[in-house]
Amino acid sequence: MKTEVAYVEDSGIDDRYEAHDSIKVGEVDLAEPGVNEVHVDVKACGICHSDWHVVSGDNEVEHYPCALGHEGAGVVKATGEAVEHVEPGDHVALTWMPACGKCEFCANGRQELCVRGAGMLQGPQMHGDYNMHLEDGTEVSQYAYLGCYADEVVVHKDSVVSVREDVDLSIVALTGCGAATGFGSATNRANIEPGDTVVQFGLGGLGASAVMAADYQGADRIVVVDPLESKRKMAHEFGATHTVDPEEETPEEFVASLTDGRMADCAIFTGSIALPEEVGEAYATIRNGGELVTVSSSPLDADRIDLPVRTGGLFNFTMGERTVKGSLYGGWAPNYAIPRMLEMYKEGDLALDKLVSQTYSLDEINQGYSDMLEGKNIRGVVEFS
Repeated sequence: MKTEVAYVEDSGIDDRYEAHDSIKVGEVDLAEPGVNEVHVDVKACGICHSDWHVVSGDNEVEHYPCALGHEGAGVVKATGEAVEHVEPGDHVALTWMPACGKCEFCANGRQELCVRGAGMLQGPQMHGDYNMHLEDGTEVSQYAYLGCYADEVVVHKDSVVSVREDVDLSIVALTGCGAATGFGSATNRANIEPGDTVVQFGLGGLGASAVMAADYQGADRIVVVDPLESKRKMAHEFGATHTVDPEEETPEEFVASLTDGRMADCAIFTGSIALPEEVGEAYATIRNGGELVTVSSSPLDADRIDLPVRTGGLFNFTMGERTVKGSLYGGWAPNYAIPRMLEMYKEGDLALDKLVSQTYSLDEINQGYSDMLEGKNIRGVVEFS
């Protein structure tokens, strides 16, 4: 069978902050679902910066061409004979972090660290072969086992989560990556308590979700740091109490003045890409005993986190009992996170719909990424008919 898909032929561009019409849209041959696979009619896919890292070369996959898209939702069309948790007609979210349910991490409730995730950048699907091919037979990898900027995909059952049918699939798609990662980073990886001061670096889909979570956790002061005036204006809609333009004032100095020198209890970094010096600026805002949670992808050659000397460097990292944490998928299991977030949305406790700034057709994918890189959207979403 055939399907339209957005893919990149190779990685590496001159400027990671310009789109250059690098993403192609074309037809591929799509395999029938194997014994452990699910055929999904994709209805929506969020425009996330992680796919752009594949285009820019900051995070390369091992096989090109590569079909992009990892934050999707749709309707099941068919299943392999070993698939039991979904059936044709079911609404599903597609999660870039598959969960086998059997490894040590899954058994301990840490499905976001499932061993299956180790192969998501290698190219082949979990069965060892490719489900997408160009007309000339060229094998096309699917980013994070999904590649769901596509009308239809065939993916492993461990990447498919059944969801309720009374939520628009454009909202469901956000829980496959951005909303769950941002919200979970603040609720699971950060120890935010009522009355805390939280500094949020970056206000994209992840950052806005983290701000909503900090507000949900009862933080007293939530400071959003973003160089774009448009983002700072939107920050208060998600629960921010203060904003900082880092090009006009250093976040460290602002937080010091706000807290009478005590500094923040927690900082969360969800900037477009985690460069050592930028993560160091976030670290500089936390107090002794405070914590930094870093969520954004880094270039593969990044090998450190800056601990600025002006904050005491490595010495005060130890003597001040500060904590630096990574966060993958928000530190919770997709099979729990996705239904839970949709439940919160339906109950009015989580305004996921606020995250969607604009929708695009698949043919407009390059425009969507241009808008993302220019900071025009909190979250853009590609919608399929």
